Amino acid sequence: MAKEKLERICFNCNQFFLISYRKLTEFGICLSDQVFEPFNDELIEDPDSASCQDLIRLKKFTGEKEACDEFEKLEEVEIDDNSPLGLKLSRLSETGNLDIETYKEAVLDEKIRNIDWKTVPVGKYVTQLKNSDPGEQDAAISSLCGLISLGNNKAFKELFIYFKQLLPPKTIEEVHFRKELLRHFRRAKNRDLLIPQLIDELYRIPSNNTTRQWISDIFEFLGDSPPEKIQKPLEKMLKDKRFSHRLKKKIKNILNLKH
Repeated sequence: MAKEKLERICFNCNQFFLISYRKLTEFGICLSDQVFEPFNDELIEDPDSASCQDLIRLKKFTGEKEACDEFEKLEEVEIDDNSPLGLKLSRLSETGNLDIETYKEAVLDEKIRNIDWKTVPVGKYVTQLKNSDPGEQDAAISSLCGLISLGNNKAFKELFIYFKQLLPPKTIEEVHFRKELLRHFRRAKNRDLLIPQLIDELYRIPSNNTTRQWISDIFEFLGDSPPEKIQKPLEKMLKDKRFSHRLKKKIKNILNLKH
């Protein structure tokens, strides 16, 4: 085990928060400063895009600054030589590239790696999801689905709410958007929660040249779902006169594959 004795500087204080996750920087802010309290969730989620950028620029200072009387000493940094951080520091040392800057960069990478993504706030992405710009929506969906794959239930809940509020597609662009959204959902651990909503979608949308791709994707999703989740609703659909022979053939194929 290797140990680093911490100097009494702001960089080594619990309240010192680096202003960027995306680039190496020596600058940070003090979270004990009450002006940042309303923005704590945003800062933890992504300091680079937090809405208080003007305040950050005004209040930022170097982590090399001598700590004040409210200094909260970090626990002594204890590094397992076989951990990712320990191995990275060893490589830097062996190649002669270990210095204060590369050490800080390695420690920052480790902090980011150890973020509890299950509890990361998703408010920023929910707002982005409601943006009329398709590019912004796609970026929000990708971010939320990334968090979903990391076990963030809030991300799944918000994206599911958004999905349920979508009206049946009328244009090919709307179909493609839903197809992409469903593609992301397929990676979610609790994807089975979508099944009732997708069944309802099949009852709501007309089958035509525009919606055919969307309907096919829904059936593909259902075909990859647990039999006990889909058998009864699909059997009910077989008895419904609203569905064409072509769609009923798809339903029968799924049910036959499950037996």
